[in-house]
Amino acid sequence: MPPPHLFRRLFHLASPVFLLYYWIPRDLGNPATGLTREALLVLAVGTVLAVDIGRLALRIPVFGLRKYEAGRMSAYAWGTIGLGLALAFFPPPLVIPVFCGMAWVDPLAAWSRKTGRYPWVPAPAYALTVAFLLAAIGGFDPLEILALTAIATPVALLAEYPDIRVVDDDFTMTIVPLLALTPLLYPITALL
Repeated sequence: MPPPHLFRRLFHLASPVFLLYYWIPRDLGNPATGLTREALLVLAVGTVLAVDIGRLALRIPVFGLRKYEAGRMSAYAWGTIGLGLALAFFPPPLVIPVFCGMAWVDPLAAWSRKTGRYPWVPAPAYALTVAFLLAAIGGFDPLEILALTAIATPVALLAEYPDIRVVDDDFTMTIVPLLALTPLLYPITALL
């Protein structure tokens, strides 16, 4: 078993697998059952939150959590809430690059802060991640990609930077850039 910090980093790097949600059919199986992709999302988020509340109530130590998370909601739960809200309420072409940016750059930001390379390492890494994924998703021209990336990068790093123990940066690095980008998506794509 890897050390807890390595486990957290690996989980972060692998978490974009949850974006496979977009490939789940809207109606799962028989439409008469009423089981939809959205219902599955609510069930998954609710399950994670119920487990985290149970962990807190019963004071159960969980491998991979930081010491300060013993008395508060875990980063895993905050990340789940952020992803759940993103999947439910924000446009997929923005969710995919922003969530991958959080997943891949947040561990890099922590490392770069310890080594004195912050923000010079995570800023270009986040910008390249977002720009590459916006281009890969398609539907955006180079100026739109540049504008969206130029907005998302500083907003995400500003959302990650403060050491707020009440709300984890796994949540803020997902939701804050989406809140900034979503109202600007139409004007940017209309103007550029």
